[in-house]
Amino acid sequence: MMAYSGGDEFPCVVGEVGSYCTKMGFAGESYPRSYFRSTTAILRDTKQRNKITKRSHDFFTRPLGGVGGGGGGDLNDDNTHTSDSNVSGDADKGWEVCNPVESSTGLIYEGLSSSSRSTNLSSSSSPSPTTAQPSSPSPASMNANDDDDMNMSIDSPQQQSKSNTYEPLSGECYTHFLNHLSHGYETALSTDPSTTPLLLVERSYNPPPIRQKMVEQIFEEFNTPATFLARDAVCACYAVGRTTGTVIDVGYNGTVVTPVYDGYVETKGILRSPIGSRVMDEHIMYYLDALYKTKKARMKLKNTNYDYYMPLYQIRSKNHLPRREPFHTLARLDVARLCKEDGSGAGVASTGYVSLHDLVSGDGDEKTEPNDMYQQYAISPKTPYKLPDGTQVAIPQTKRFDVTELLFGKDGGCSAQIREEAVQKARDTLSSITPSDCESGSGGGDDDLNALAHLEEMRKRRRGIGGNSSGGKSSGSGSGPGSNNNKQQSAYFSHEKLVKACAPYFQSSIGELTSASIPAMFCNSVYKCDRDQQAQLLGNAILCGGGSCLSTSASSASSVDYKDGNAMPERIREEVESIIHMHTPQWRVKVSSPGLTERAVCSWLGASILGSLGSFHDMWITKAEYEEYGPSIVSRKCP
Repeated sequence: MMAYSGGDEFPCVVGEVGSYCTKMGFAGESYPRSYFRSTTAILRDTKQRNKITKRSHDFFTRPLGGVGGGGGGDLNDDNTHTSDSNVSGDADKGWEVCNPVESSTGLIYEGLSSSSRSTNLSSSSSPSPTTAQPSSPSPASMNANDDDDMNMSIDSPQQQSKSNTYEPLSGECYTHFLNHLSHGYETALSTDPSTTPLLLVERSYNPPPIRQKMVEQIFEEFNTPATFLARDAVCACYAVGRTTGTVIDVGYNGTVVTPVYDGYVETKGILRSPIGSRVMDEHIMYYLDALYKTKKARMKLKNTNYDYYMPLYQIRSKNHLPRREPFHTLARLDVARLCKEDGSGAGVASTGYVSLHDLVSGDGDEKTEPNDMYQQYAISPKTPYKLPDGTQVAIPQTKRFDVTELLFGKDGGCSAQIREEAVQKARDTLSSITPSDCESGSGGGDDDLNALAHLEEMRKRRRGIGGNSSGGKSSGSGSGPGSNNNKQQSAYFSHEKLVKACAPYFQSSIGELTSASIPAMFCNSVYKCDRDQQAQLLGNAILCGGGSCLSTSASSASSVDYKDGNAMPERIREEVESIIHMHTPQWRVKVSSPGLTERAVCSWLGASILGSLGSFHDMWITKAEYEEYGPSIVSRKCP
């Protein structure tokens, strides 16, 4: 059996498909070579809905063009579009927004589609009263989820009468998953996946059926010689040189706290919160709208009829017509994201900061005077920020810190209400993405789990028939188990069976959702583990994720000031110690975290270190092992 190892002589590819971005590169490198958004726009064939004709990874700054694919993104010499009709909803006619990662579960998963869904574009020329969703009259209140395939075609008020309602096909997320990996292979890596092993980073709470489905897709579609699935929390520990610790991952669709002990994930201690970077971007978008409206009224600006800041594509157009949803809201959220990453839109306050919401009672009467820290930040100079249209607004320091308090909860219950609503929405989604007859406790749970064993037995039987018979269906010298002739039968994990197998796991994962703040999540997660593990898990915390790349001042968000860039870990350390000191005085907590430039790719960096080790070659799942044992081998070799 051939062995594979990392390093310069036998490089392996390290990939991670996240809810916000996809990262791919070679093991041993300090940064991924391919880094692109996971949210993409797709254009389907007008006759065959399951056929995708075009894809676009850049649709935030200009329209994509209609079904014919023409002209939506073309600009004149004066940076205006060639046709004003192309700037409205017609410019994106037929295009959909997709993401392989489901927003509620955070996994590469998609529930079953109803039988009443449309099968082609021509049958959905008018919005259905049961599937069309009303659009908000105010563009500032639009809340389209770019990572949710189920809400993809909500038109703006100007185009509501011309809207088409599209919904994804069952199991199409794995098609997008393979396309993202192919895009990384082709653009930056320039390597053939059939000749290079793949080390894939997955979520720590990924259930076994989805893990087996991913391994099946990698081997059957890419024909890779070897692969390995690494848990993201374990890789984050490796990135900071540890094997034990509690990982706090602030991602795009939520925050996950995962205890890791001796290189293994303690699944019973995993806690998840739906508050992440996207919620912070929405919060920034709302108060940027309020600042822009105030600025417009004060300066008596008459260049636009809209009371919200316009994204770049809308400024380029002559009549400033908005695109249809969700493209319009996604473009506005991208501006809010840039404001946050610049440091102007969000910041981390020191311990002791109390938001103004905590100083006002429910009836509006003040309970106490603002503390000294709040007064210090309130009189501090405001942070200037220039919007895409050139309008410069001044962001107060307290507004910047209120965004981060969505994670810490020091705002008198204002963020607690947002977290409670988000958790309830996530729980409802988890209960609805699986069929009602597949729910645990209905008597069909054992049958759902036995379906995997039945499919495995059928797979071995088909491979045995294909390898022993000479009935004419297998031709050529490659008639063995590794032949490409078996690709027609590779879908032995049908999506219906996959949904049934995942139902018990998703029903039990509802208990992982919490509305607590990050310090409370950290302590609750550790206390769920064994008592002899709690001391090491409490004393070692690892902070990672793109949502944690925040600093105190706006100027240092893009600089190399380590002290200011370490504001988020220090705030978490002090908040956690204040909770632990209630029953264990003098306890010290160490929060390890890479710098701001590496914190967003911490899991990928740990996987890159893992794949470069010479002793890692024994851990690969080879093609021969997959053909002998099937996708269930992942549960034994990738714990």
